[in-house]
Amino acid sequence: MTTNTGSAEAYIVDRYEQLWHRWQPNFDYKYTKGRRIAQIIATTGGPVPIAMELGVGPGGVAAAVSRHGIKVVGIDLSSEALIRAREHCRSENVTLMRGSGFSLPVRDAGLPLVYASQVLHLFDAAGRLAIMREVHRALKPGGRFVFDMKNASSHVLRVLRYSAERRHKNFPRQGEIVDLLRQAGFVTIRKRAGVLPLLGAAPVPNFGIVRRLAHTTFFVATKP
Repeated sequence: MTTNTGSAEAYIVDRYEQLWHRWQPNFDYKYTKGRRIAQIIATTGGPVPIAMELGVGPGGVAAAVSRHGIKVVGIDLSSEALIRAREHCRSENVTLMRGSGFSLPVRDAGLPLVYASQVLHLFDAAGRLAIMREVHRALKPGGRFVFDMKNASSHVLRVLRYSAERRHKNFPRQGEIVDLLRQAGFVTIRKRAGVLPLLGAAPVPNFGIVRRLAHTTFFVATKP
């Protein structure tokens, strides 16, 4: 399974360089998402002093995560996104840089935690595996990769109008994600519910049906 990282990166840049000119981020949702991520970090291994966010975008999630005592290093391929993030995060404990999830700007075993908010659905299976392997390289032993994937059950209208190819890309089976994580070298893999409608970042029971009702499902993969 191989991926053309150059093509994947070009797709992301093109997609978001166009998007930033016509899209206003929902920062309320991003703050809620960041609080939920911080909660998942705290309850699946404890807090960390520093974390890297893949695809930091306009910085709303990073800002919220940083308010929980975590220094966030946010990377993104989009220069437009980083301009917005610098403005939005100027008073937060967030450092920003242009970078790719396929080649993280960090030494081997240099980070305790990497997270991503709705990023991996943008790639095919080969692209996801390449990112997972790169994150595995960058994590310290015992380090965690925390990321989410959209739930088909909470995006029914979108799923119905997508082609079969795009449905498989954007809404892969959770078993496929677990298999890719294992191929990348992760052993312990846990799932947690993302943001639930009306409940926001409130703690929720870790049941399968609850995870399916949430906007996304988080995977917490730990490096041996």
